Amino acid sequence: MKKKSRQKQHKSSQPKTISKKGLSFFTTMMIAFIVLILTFTAYAMFNYIQTEHDAKRKVEQEHKNASDELMRKMKQMLDDEKLRLSALPSVPTVEPKVLDVNVSVVSDLNVTEPVAKKDDKVLLVQEEPKHHELSEVHEYTNSLKEEKSPHFKPTQVVRKTYPKGTTPRLAIIIDDVSFPWQARMLKEIPYKVTPAFFPPTKGHPETIRLSREFPFAMIHLPLEAKYFSRPEEETLKTTDNYETIDTRIKRIKAWFPHITYYNNHTGGFFTAHHDAMDKLIRSMKAHNLIFVDSRTIGNSKAPEVTKKYDMFLYSRDVFLDNSLNKVEIRSQLQLAVSKAKKNGYAIAIGHPHKNTLEVLRDSKELLNGVDMVFVNEL
Repeated sequence: MKKKSRQKQHKSSQPKTISKKGLSFFTTMMIAFIVLILTFTAYAMFNYIQTEHDAKRKVEQEHKNASDELMRKMKQMLDDEKLRLSALPSVPTVEPKVLDVNVSVVSDLNVTEPVAKKDDKVLLVQEEPKHHELSEVHEYTNSLKEEKSPHFKPTQVVRKTYPKGTTPRLAIIIDDVSFPWQARMLKEIPYKVTPAFFPPTKGHPETIRLSREFPFAMIHLPLEAKYFSRPEEETLKTTDNYETIDTRIKRIKAWFPHITYYNNHTGGFFTAHHDAMDKLIRSMKAHNLIFVDSRTIGNSKAPEVTKKYDMFLYSRDVFLDNSLNKVEIRSQLQLAVSKAKKNGYAIAIGHPHKNTLEVLRDSKELLNGVDMVFVNEL
């Protein structure tokens, strides 16, 4: 009994072993699980890579579409520009001018015109300027020195008279208008201002088109200066004969058939020369044009010559931008208002400097008591 009991106890103390069949099933399940995990991982990686690839292709396609659209628009702009330029009238070819000395300029943008040196001389290429010179103002301020001479005889300005009770009128002319940005700024001024456009040249070929964007405009006619070293192309000179002056006037009139009022660009020497002014006014009279004297010099012969041809003459009263300081520009605008109230009307001349145009845009409150008018409404 005891022996059988020991044998039974011995058998029960031995460890149980897993059958071969159970081991095979377990191994199979583990392998299947690993394969499943690897398959899922591979599928997830494939999907991730495919998604990234699709996203990249989508971005590339969007960039390509944007690039194609940009190229299409640029081509359209070039075609439009070629069409616009083909519609412009021909302008004279401007040859580069070689000067022996550098020309100093006054700029409100603090930049200078690019120059190229050649044989120790300065080659100035006439192109779209990146500055504005104080052209008429420069002549005017220098002419003031002459007026201090005891031999200087200023010309008497004849004024139009208005009935009592008429509201004083102020006309502001902006000379030297040449470029689209200047036209845009002029349109921001909330009252009537008269732009005076240069005749077209290679340096500013768009003045004909720009002039048609305004209800009233003038021609800024380049005349020979006395105190200015950078004349415009085809500036009329005192030595020009009548045929030369008349041809120039007829050509400008053909370019600008909608404009009849002209004022002088510089012209301190020309307007003080009786014979030269006689030729000019005779030509303008023949073509039904009207001259407005910028009065860059005090002894202008415009009053007596226009009287000879029975033409009324308007003359400038105030330069707005003797200085480009905004405070001083506002002061000159106030002076123009005062002169208008005193004399019944006044003409002020400014230039398309950024400061000048911004002061005019923001100073409507200074104009109380006067009617702002175009020059032809004086």
